[in-house]
Amino acid sequence: MKRKKKGNIFKQERTRIFKDDRHDPYQRTQKLPDPTLCPSCGSIFTKGRWTWESIEFVDNEKLCPACQRIQDNYPAGYIEVEGSFFQSHKEELLNLIRNLEKKKTEQHPLERIITISESDGKMIITTTGMHLPKMIGDALKSSYEGDLDISYDAESMARVHWTR
Repeated sequence: MKRKKKGNIFKQERTRIFKDDRHDPYQRTQKLPDPTLCPSCGSIFTKGRWTWESIEFVDNEKLCPACQRIQDNYPAGYIEVEGSFFQSHKEELLNLIRNLEKKKTEQHPLERIITISESDGKMIITTTGMHLPKMIGDALKSSYEGDLDISYDAESMARVHWTR
C-alpha cells in the first residue's frame, strides 16, 4: 500500500469551474434571515431551504419563489397533454397529475401547479418548478406509454409534451 505524499493536494482553478449563464429572476442572490415565513402558503425558509416545518416564532415574512411565480403568473414549467387517449381518459389523467403534485409538494414546497387549462383539444398545465413537469411526463409515459418530449429552455424553463 502506497502512502500519499503530504503537500500534493490538487487545487482546481476557479476559472475552470462551469459558469451557468442561465438567469432565473426568482433565484435570490442573498440569503433570507432564518426563519422566514411565506405569508401566502405558510412555508418556512429555514436551514437554507423552503420547508413545511412548523416553527413557533417567526419574525420575518417574505413571499416564497413559488408564490411569487403564481402571483406573477410566470411559470417555470409547461406540460401539454393531448391525443385521443387524453380525450377519453381526462379524469384519470387529472387524478394522476394531482396525486403526483401532492406527493412532490409534500417534500418540496416550491414545486406546485399554477394552472390547468384546456384548449384546442389539449390540456396545458403550468408549474412553479422545473422538476414537477419532468416527473409528470415520466409518470404519463410509464403508466400509459405514448410519445414524450422533454426540453429545457435557456430561461430555466421545462417544457413537456405527451401525446397518445
